[in-house]
Amino acid sequence: MASSSRPSATSAPFLDSLILPNDTMLISQNGNLLGLPTSPHGRRLALRFDSAGNAEYHEVSRTDVLKTIQTAARNIVLNPAVHMRDIRKLDNVFSASNEPSITVRQQAILVNCDPVRAVIMRDCCLVFLPDGADSLISHLKKNFKQHVGEAIAFEFAALEAILATICRVFAMECEKVIPLGRSALDKMTKDDSMMGELEGLRSIKNAMSTLEAQVGGMRRLLMSLLENEEDLHMMYLTKEIYGSQTRVALMANNILNTESIVMLKLDAKRNFLLSVDLSLTLMGTLLAMPTFVVGAFGMNLNSYIQETDYIFWIVFAVCIQFVLVGYYVVVQFLKLQGINMSWKY
Repeated sequence: MASSSRPSATSAPFLDSLILPNDTMLISQNGNLLGLPTSPHGRRLALRFDSAGNAEYHEVSRTDVLKTIQTAARNIVLNPAVHMRDIRKLDNVFSASNEPSITVRQQAILVNCDPVRAVIMRDCCLVFLPDGADSLISHLKKNFKQHVGEAIAFEFAALEAILATICRVFAMECEKVIPLGRSALDKMTKDDSMMGELEGLRSIKNAMSTLEAQVGGMRRLLMSLLENEEDLHMMYLTKEIYGSQTRVALMANNILNTESIVMLKLDAKRNFLLSVDLSLTLMGTLLAMPTFVVGAFGMNLNSYIQETDYIFWIVFAVCIQFVLVGYYVVVQFLKLQGINMSWKY
């Protein structure tokens, strides 16, 4: 990107007409940012950084951005620097996927990395602000001030400031989600009544999966950018984003391992209940046979067996032995088949 020529004089009044008044309310009462587009060609609020790192609020449309880039590149290149299809990629409505991308064009770099969507030129940068971007704005201003004074070219400083802001946003998301997941895992491993915690763990897992996908996409983008652009090797952003991705991946693995442990505990309890149920069913079946004998003796039939000495105790002993021996034989048979009938948990 050439930096020898400056924009024509016609571009300054055009940009000055986009500057909001100082008393314009940028934040609504419910915390949402004003100036968001209400139609496909509507204006949306953007933060414009100049070559010194100073920030100003603008309301711009896609057509305004296209004209600004064309004006900046009018005396540099003959072919159009950026087409409207490139600008549409910065809009969520026309974005085909959430995969981050950095598109390099003549006199412009288009950054499409949630939550930051920006257009970088040789002497200014337009950052389109998402809804509720108070913390994002502060990080952007801080990073622009920090990197502009240290870089050789403004476009590299702006790109580095945007990437550093995205890395910081992902790190903040990790700091919010990981403690919640860790506390939920600790509670589930210590408490036996973990059924009520599964739903909370599931929501945390979904948040971790979303964050892992975002960090992974950003890391793939940085790796591809570093392989193609030698001038970006000194940014050291890959190490930071790789650390965030590693933390997220480890936390996701901990969640999966804890889920496996919980399922094993639940399976053990279920097997224990089945063992108890099978034991009681077997005991009831064995007791049914002596009950039949008792019922037979209780019938009003003259068998004269009741006159035999000690017959009651003999029949009683036989019934008790039948139950005990039958239970022992069945338990040993099931143990040989690999079924444990023990009531120990």
